[in-house]
Amino acid sequence: MTMRIEYRPWLRSTALLVLIANLSGCAWISFGSADPVPRKSGLYAVYDGELQRLDGDRKWEMKTWDERSNLPQETTFLIRHPQLPAPDQLEGAVSLSRVAWVRSEISPEGDILPVDGAKWVAADGVDELRVPVSLEPHADHAEVVRVVPLARLERGLYTLQLRTRSARLSARAGIEWNTADRRAYSAANCVDRYQGDTTPYRRCAEQLHAFASKWLKVHLVEPEVRVIANQQKQLIVSGVVINTSQRPRRVPTLEARLRSGQGEVIKRWRFEAATAELKPGDSARFRSALPNPPTGISNVHVTFAEPGPGPAGRPSP
Repeated sequence: MTMRIEYRPWLRSTALLVLIANLSGCAWISFGSADPVPRKSGLYAVYDGELQRLDGDRKWEMKTWDERSNLPQETTFLIRHPQLPAPDQLEGAVSLSRVAWVRSEISPEGDILPVDGAKWVAADGVDELRVPVSLEPHADHAEVVRVVPLARLERGLYTLQLRTRSARLSARAGIEWNTADRRAYSAANCVDRYQGDTTPYRRCAEQLHAFASKWLKVHLVEPEVRVIANQQKQLIVSGVVINTSQRPRRVPTLEARLRSGQGEVIKRWRFEAATAELKPGDSARFRSALPNPPTGISNVHVTFAEPGPGPAGRPSP
């Protein structure tokens, strides 16, 4: 979770001018001050001292997309709702995230299928898509909160959401989407959709790791400490990876983790198995030696490494 909350009640409005425009039950209101307040519940974009409604019925959203998709990068957001949570509960209820592009569908058997359904989605559960924001409750209106990105928004698509037991609001907006590099945005915010999975969306870079975690099993042999030249010690970590599925599987990079008695990871490193791909039912051996292992080791665990750069200084195989 990267969201951070800063409680900064707004200054009291000294409204001089109110402009109201109704379209399919939606209102735009300007108080001529830095902190306008909408009269109706909903999700809003705030720019140039004005409010623009973001959520509405399907027909209205399609009709107003040109305006809502080309907001400036300095845009902030505002939510008004009678069931808005208390300030100390806002973090779990309010979110701003980049919209994801769905590359493929993954069947329960591991087949990679063409996408069936929307290609642009609010991929809940993918933390890397969340935008860090400051949540600012209004001093005079308990049902109003301002959502301020902690950094200038990049060009792209965003989803603003309010999720509580009694409230479900969601709206999509574009930040200078008309001039965005859409191929680059899609690549940077790429996900796969996993059918029937408890985690329906994962980053495209995690596909190999997701397959491995489901169909490859790691069996660790009891680690041993050996004394080598000059009384130096080595911790030997070894075992096998078995393909339990009915089709060939690639074997990702492995990661060993040493934990203390309190469960703290005190050392970790990455290494490769002897075979890069396994046929159904086949296995691959792995072995890695850690020189000068730290003291206080209570547990050794080997798993598949998460995507991304690994720890520096890998031990020799």
